[in-house]
Amino acid sequence: NGVAALPRNQPTGLALAAPMFRKSAYATGDATTHSEDLSKKLAADLRRHVRKLDACDPLTADWFALADSAQHISHVAMMENQIPRDDEGSTLWEGDELTVRYLLEEGKLNLCLRLVHEFKRAQRDLTAERWAAVASRAGMEPAAVKSRALAFEQAMSTLLKCAFDHVEPLQTVDLPELVEHICEVCDHAASQTTASLDFHRTQESAVVHYAAAIARRADAVGEDRAMALVRRSGALARVMRHAVVHADGIQGEGVEAAAAFVNAVLSSEDFATHRKEYLPPGHQSPPPLPGFHGKGELVDAKASLCSLKAMVLPAEGAPGDE
Repeated sequence: NGVAALPRNQPTGLALAAPMFRKSAYATGDATTHSEDLSKKLAADLRRHVRKLDACDPLTADWFALADSAQHISHVAMMENQIPRDDEGSTLWEGDELTVRYLLEEGKLNLCLRLVHEFKRAQRDLTAERWAAVASRAGMEPAAVKSRALAFEQAMSTLLKCAFDHVEPLQTVDLPELVEHICEVCDHAASQTTASLDFHRTQESAVVHYAAAIARRADAVGEDRAMALVRRSGALARVMRHAVVHADGIQGEGVEAAAAFVNAVLSSEDFATHRKEYLPPGHQSPPPLPGFHGKGELVDAKASLCSLKAMVLPAEGAPGDE
């Protein structure tokens, strides 16, 4: 499911909560009562941290406090996501992933998306001098600020990827903003070298998984609506270019996610109707993004498709563009 494993030797009180949310089959008598009481306390603590998430400007004092809670929550989400599910067809409320459920119940899912979207926009404008100014206001060294900012981004990547493993969050999320965020991240990355970007649980690696989740659940979120957003935003061309240019960064799992997204789009009725809009001929600039002020990189959608096919099917080569 694309969620990285929790680093070893990194104990967190909440991270130990996930396995304990299940009742132990071996607990009896007082042990059962103690286990249930502890599980309730841990669940209450988790919900309290979820409620701490709130709207604030990136890299402010409030934002740094929020980032700490986001990290705490993401560790639990990661642990819960790794617990085998008894029934893949069960609803979110029938499973054990309390973190994702609380994000929905407390109305924090779209907030998480907006927070990381706004952070990535702010990050693109940060020069060394601006990082130093942020650090001075926060009373920290610039390296410490960058480290905490990275930890926040990684936490949001984990939370959103865990959430999008379920259909209910995708039915709830602000889909236009999610697609716009995916496109903006891909556009910025297009002007950077793979070596200059950090792909370890950052948005640069996560967006292909978000795209794959949208395509995988298109029927549940409304295929006509979802594919129309993909088509009008130029997301297909942008994601393909991202996967081809930064294959070494997103690695095999990311390439496979991008391929799954592309396959779902190419199989949709909307693609059959609007093929030329999805795959315009030659090098063209994708549709402009309202909130993105970076350089619009040209993309050859058909060439990207052939390159991606060759990466996913190396033994068979890249089939022609039929």
